[in-house]
Amino acid sequence: MTTELTNEECETVLSESGVGVLALTDGTEAYSIPESFGYDGETLYFQFVYKPDSKKIAFLDTTETATLTVYDEQPAQSVLVQGPIEAVPEEDETKAATAIAENAAIPTLNIYPETTPDEVKVDYYRLLPAEITGRQFNAFTATSDDY
Repeated sequence: MTTELTNEECETVLSESGVGVLALTDGTEAYSIPESFGYDGETLYFQFVYKPDSKKIAFLDTTETATLTVYDEQPAQSVLVQGPIEAVPEEDETKAATAIAENAAIPTLNIYPETTPDEVKVDYYRLLPAEITGRQFNAFTATSDDY
């Protein structure tokens, strides 16, 4: 009861969503976190705010292929983006900031209230899509033949 989304439909989901679940790994353990993202039609950008002991950053350093899952409930559909994730070079930070401002669900810094700005670091990362796939989940409607 699923159908594959076209490339254009996947692009639409990524352009309109702005938030997904980013899956990372250290080779043994998986780590999935909800993340807001910007998408410029080619690359997904993230703005990570973190402390020095960040589990997210530790997993970013060991992940060869990250997966971002973006989904909607109406209609029920999902898009998976897989590829390497890397720090954004300084010369591309404006591009990352623009994509995040235009597309991210939460385009501002989001930190714990008890955390002071000098306790955190802010860096841009990008996921370079090697593969983008999507599916739509169609509602099952029983007929008399199903009983």
